[in-house]
Amino acid sequence: MTRPDKKSAYEETVRKFRGAVLFTHDFSAISEVLTPDFVDHFAPPWDPPGREGVAHRFGQAAEALTTRRVEVLTSVCEGDVLAQAILLHFEHTGAFMGLPPTGRSFAIGGSNTFRFRDGRIAEHWGVFDVAKIPDLLGGPAPGSWSSMWPGAPA
Repeated sequence: MTRPDKKSAYEETVRKFRGAVLFTHDFSAISEVLTPDFVDHFAPPWDPPGREGVAHRFGQAAEALTTRRVEVLTSVCEGDVLAQAILLHFEHTGAFMGLPPTGRSFAIGGSNTFRFRDGRIAEHWGVFDVAKIPDLLGGPAPGSWSSMWPGAPA
C-alpha cells in the first residue's frame, strides 16, 4: 500500500470508529476497530484496561455529552502511526463533572495519535483539555481550570 493509500485507510478507520462511538453509540465498533490487545495510553489508571476501558469511557461520555461535530484540523501519517489535531464540538445534555446538564454547546481541542497493526488500531495516545470543560459550562467545579488561577471568574 502506498503512503497516501495507507493514510487514507487509517483516516477512514478512525472516522468509522468516531462515527460509531461518538454519534450512534454503537460500541460494537470497539471490538471491530481496536485490536484484542489494544492499549490506551490516554486511559486513567482507575479505568479497566484495553477495549473494556474504551467502552466504559465512551459510555460515560455519551450519558453527559452529545457530540455535534468532530473537526480534523490536521492529519499526519508516518509508517504505522496516524496523528491528528482535532476540535470536538459537544452539547452538555447530562450530568458531567458534578455539573447538571446546561444545554450549552462548547468545543475543546486536542490531539489523537494512533498506532495501527494489520489495519486495526493497536495503541492510542490522546491529549485533551478536559479540565477546562466545567468553566466552559459555567462551572467551575472543584478542581476545574479556573480554580488554578487566582482572580479567574468563578
